[in-house]
Amino acid sequence: MRLRLVLFFGILFLLASPVLDKERGGNAEGGSLTVQKAASDSPSASQNQEAETLDVARTEEADQGELAASSNEAAVNKELGINPLTGTGSVSGISYSPLTNKQRWQLYLNQNFRTTGAYLGMFASSLIDHVQDSPPEWGDGAEGYGKRLASRFGTNVIQGTVQAAGCAALGFDPRYVRSKSTGTLSRTGHALLYTFVTLNNEGKPRPSVATLGSYYASGMMSVLWLPQRYTALGDGIRDGNRQVIYSGLFNVVQEFWPEVKRLFRRQ
Repeated sequence: MRLRLVLFFGILFLLASPVLDKERGGNAEGGSLTVQKAASDSPSASQNQEAETLDVARTEEADQGELAASSNEAAVNKELGINPLTGTGSVSGISYSPLTNKQRWQLYLNQNFRTTGAYLGMFASSLIDHVQDSPPEWGDGAEGYGKRLASRFGTNVIQGTVQAAGCAALGFDPRYVRSKSTGTLSRTGHALLYTFVTLNNEGKPRPSVATLGSYYASGMMSVLWLPQRYTALGDGIRDGNRQVIYSGLFNVVQEFWPEVKRLFRRQ
């Protein structure tokens, strides 16, 4: 009986051996193919290095482009005399030259959108409105301040747009023209006077009707989004008067800005 069992299992083992060897061979071949496929799919070290080099080159190119754009913007602001504090342009009366059409467009963008000074006055005005709770219908929370900030932004954009279009149509300069004098009192008087005066393309003094009109136009148009009790001929005119006063103060800053810059450079 035992001998029969040994013979039975021996024959069974001999019959199963070829099948087992074939399966082992297939698994080995599959494993080899998998390794080869993985090796072919994975990038080589040289490919990785090339990709990293390309990324570095692209980053450096982007940085150089940003630096070039920044330097070009600074050059434009210097050429147009954009004040970083007030966001308005100025030019010396001694070496005056009229604006080209391209410069007018650049001045409009920089005075209203592209410089820090374009937003400082807006933030200051909206903060004063918020402290004074004006208008009270907008409340005193964050939502109320947001409405006042948006209102001042809209007023500023309207004012700048009307001013740029009017000056371009009349051939007037929207920038402040600094005095040729050297005396402090005469320069201060000149700054206040040129709230109402500007130069035309020929360098001759003319009433600054476009700039003054832009103050009152923006103030009157701002009542469109204010509460209904505000009127164009009442509140709009008063807002225009405030803008004229602010313009005179900004002109004084513009007049003495070269001395202020030299003072900061010494420090």
